[in-house]
Amino acid sequence: MGMFERIIADNIFIDFGCEIMYGEDQIYLDYPARFATVQFELMGTSLLCELADHIRKEAGFTPLHPIDEYTEEMCDQDAWYSFYIGLNAWDDTKVDACIEAVVCNSSSADEGEMYTIDLSREEQAAMHNRLDEQCRKYLGKSCEELLAEAGEEMAKGL
Repeated sequence: MGMFERIIADNIFIDFGCEIMYGEDQIYLDYPARFATVQFELMGTSLLCELADHIRKEAGFTPLHPIDEYTEEMCDQDAWYSFYIGLNAWDDTKVDACIEAVVCNSSSADEGEMYTIDLSREEQAAMHNRLDEQCRKYLGKSCEELLAEAGEEMAKGL
């Protein structure tokens, strides 16, 4: 197992206490193409929070947790991030190209804003393997089975 596969395996956990969202999206090429999606909320591990804090800091906002020159007293201690990632039937990796981090309960001007933690193609593949492992273990279904269910739901809405 490579380094980022190990990092993903140690730091990515689906929050099965939250609802799994089945849906659909579309992309416009020459005409709109619809595809099924499944979105998970992820647990806010220290690594995900640190990545989001660095991105948020680069955008000019105070991080939520102590990093670099920021101490705990300087941070927004009542705020947190909600993290999301999705499966999709469009991309060959079957995983979104980023993890979304939404700022929650902050007194800052970016309350409710979403930041993205971009994933390389290799990281997307490792992410798919991690999500698939957890879905099989806790739901008894693979990621492909969940996407098929989302596709069936999408077809009912036509």
